[in-house]
Amino acid sequence: MTQEAPPERTYMVTEAMIVSRNWHRRQVPVFRVETVARVFFAMSASWVRLKMNPDPEHPQTWFVRDGKAMVFRRSDPDKARSARVFTLADIEPMAYSLADFGAITSGKLVQVLSIVQAIAILYGLFEKEPAGPGDDDGAEDSGAFEDEA
Repeated sequence: MTQEAPPERTYMVTEAMIVSRNWHRRQVPVFRVETVARVFFAMSASWVRLKMNPDPEHPQTWFVRDGKAMVFRRSDPDKARSARVFTLADIEPMAYSLADFGAITSGKLVQVLSIVQAIAILYGLFEKEPAGPGDDDGAEDSGAFEDEA
């Protein structure tokens, strides 16, 4: 079973919204498999990992965007076995794909999108200008996305 992208589907959160911010001293909203599974889908990490693998009915995996299997970044891009990490720009299309394949209900899709939206608002991703230098008191230097910005 292959999945074609619905015509003109747009997403609330894009990769450009995330990499355009100066996250130097602000925690980057990046999530590991365990967090994505529990917080966004109320499932186990194993469930998400299984959906990331092809099976007879989903030869590209359960995560398909624009007709192609989604590719997820690793915490260390130089190590193929390092942990996968996800941004909100990954999680939103993951949720749509799971709903399109029937792995989650439309009700759960709405809940996942609500969580994505709430976190995006919290991190200022919908603001027209980037949220600022990220010099929050007590924030750690994350260093994430510095090469991608």
